[in-house]
Amino acid sequence: MDCPLALVTDDGDMPWSDSHSMASEGTSAVMPTSPLWVNPVHANRMDTGQLSPISTELDMSAVCVAASSVPTMIHSATSSCAESWSTSYSEGAEPGEDSDEHDVSWEKNSDDVLTVPKIEPLEDDGFQMDDVKEAPRTPVPDPKDASAPQAKLKRPRGRPRKHPLTPQVAANKIAKGRSKTGCITCRRRKKKCDEAKPRCLNCEKNAVVCEGYHEKTIWKSGRERAEEERQKRHSLPHITLQPIFQGVETPEDMVFLNHYISHLSGVLTVEGLHKNAFKDMLLQMAVEHRGLMHSILSVASRHIDYDTPYGLKILSSNTKITLASLLHRSQFHHNAAMEKLCEPVGNESDPKNKTSLSPRYGQMLCLLLQTLAEGNPNGEHRVHLQAYKNLIQQSPPPDNALLIFITEFFQYRVFADELIRYPDLHIPRLATEDWEPWLEIQPARLIGIADGLFHYLAQITTIRNDIRANMAAEVDPVVDYNSLYRAAEIDTAIREWTPHWPPGDSRDRVGLLYKQMMWVYLFRTIYPPSSSTSSTQIPQATPSIIPLSPTSQPHSAHTPLSSERPTSSHTTPPRADSPPPIRYPPHHDHRITLAVDESLAILDSFKPSDPVQTLLLVPCLVIGCACFAPTQRERVRNAVRTVRGYTGLRNCDRVGEVLEEVWRLMERGDWARVWDWQGVARSMGLDFSCA
Repeated sequence: MDCPLALVTDDGDMPWSDSHSMASEGTSAVMPTSPLWVNPVHANRMDTGQLSPISTELDMSAVCVAASSVPTMIHSATSSCAESWSTSYSEGAEPGEDSDEHDVSWEKNSDDVLTVPKIEPLEDDGFQMDDVKEAPRTPVPDPKDASAPQAKLKRPRGRPRKHPLTPQVAANKIAKGRSKTGCITCRRRKKKCDEAKPRCLNCEKNAVVCEGYHEKTIWKSGRERAEEERQKRHSLPHITLQPIFQGVETPEDMVFLNHYISHLSGVLTVEGLHKNAFKDMLLQMAVEHRGLMHSILSVASRHIDYDTPYGLKILSSNTKITLASLLHRSQFHHNAAMEKLCEPVGNESDPKNKTSLSPRYGQMLCLLLQTLAEGNPNGEHRVHLQAYKNLIQQSPPPDNALLIFITEFFQYRVFADELIRYPDLHIPRLATEDWEPWLEIQPARLIGIADGLFHYLAQITTIRNDIRANMAAEVDPVVDYNSLYRAAEIDTAIREWTPHWPPGDSRDRVGLLYKQMMWVYLFRTIYPPSSSTSSTQIPQATPSIIPLSPTSQPHSAHTPLSSERPTSSHTTPPRADSPPPIRYPPHHDHRITLAVDESLAILDSFKPSDPVQTLLLVPCLVIGCACFAPTQRERVRNAVRTVRGYTGLRNCDRVGEVLEEVWRLMERGDWARVWDWQGVARSMGLDFSCA
């Protein structure tokens, strides 16, 4: 239906409550049976559908139709909204006709009364339409504005569902993860824990030992942790850990001590690690004596060569030390050791002073070793040797084992000093020919002291000093009969000397080398270059002198010497590629060459790691001064380098310097100075210990 209907009551001026009360009474009003209701004025302002109180009330004032033209509505208390009324179009109405000409036909109910729908009252009677405002419109984005690109929704993978599931979103619900505060036992067993304290009830129920709970950790930032650590350090009391050994206080001291124990003490003796007096005696005394500990650390620090791979490894493996700190600490220990050594001994009758004698001898021994390690060329070693001789005569140490050890150690150096010391009237001679030990040296560690071989070295040196004095005074002959006779006696004693060492000990071969060395020293002494065999009467025992090596064979009396062999007047010039000729001294005897070759063969037989390398420096000096052939000299050079590499003592370098100078004098033909190598060392300003 195109035109809406307007329902007008005859009591439009009355309030809704009055009209409603009137209609609710028992009387009923009869509506006229007019076939049509026409509302031409407000047809376009009304909508079809259910009538509302607002629309009926607002439109009542605008209706200008007579009350007689409006049908009367009957409203009873028994009527309800379920009762319907219907309208129908007239049969003659066509779709093309105007909307105002439509006819409305009403079909009444069985009681021929129209039922009016119940109108609910308004909550606010003072409602005004003018107060109603239009809601704000939703802003529509401008299609021209492309600054904010729309996010493209990602299409889900897979085939779309026929009936999509509605996602259930719970805004206030938070997913709860696994609890990490359970006891240790339940977490290991992967069981739910009731987190009862102090023990889990679940563990007790299952008869399982509850291991408790982890300590609760609170996250802290790095700054908070650093501040907490700083407060802990400040809150802790300050303690000072005293050194466990007197004198060993710094990381540098530990480096020196480790070097002494693991390296230096092993190269100073041939006994081995299990019977090492440098550790068993000296180190035990140093634990209780501060001065001896300073001496041990001082000699160990001077022995390390920081230019070798061993020294570089020490520097690289210890990050807390530097080369400067090591040198500074080394000097500190040397000064402290000298200060303790110079303290007065006190009353000898005091038992405390007697016990301090042993550490004092240990300090003197360490200071002597320090001169060897440094290669001191100023004769400082002789100061310590002289101090030993003075002290040992007045106050020997109470310990017999220590007395035997230091006696052999010092006396070996005293005798070896004869090979370098130049005689001087102002400096007393340390070695004596009639020296005898206070106690029997048993067990023997070195060669030449306990067996008495070095007594012959002192006697030969006495003969050499007399010959040197005769040469300086131009006495003819320089080798008198008395010297030759004494040489014959020494030769006989050397031949009878035999080393006694256990089978398999390398010192057995070293003993043969020392025996051969002693013979070479004697032969070179009694045949100076200025002497003439024709003008010198040789004792009967002298022609029988032969090399003493077991491998040598006695020479026949008919075998002509090299100086007696006839020489041809025609000489063949040397080839360009041949080595230069060997220059021998006048009246050279081939027996000395044979003895040198045999000695070098023994030197070459020792391995570089053999402990007897400690005893080979003295033979290298004596045998090297008798090497006239270049091949012999090269073998001696290698032997000296091997001793230097094993012991690490720098006095080996001083021996090499003296030998090089002697060999240079051989090339020049200065045979008088070649014979007197003690004078060569003095001219070079070298005064050192060759042991």
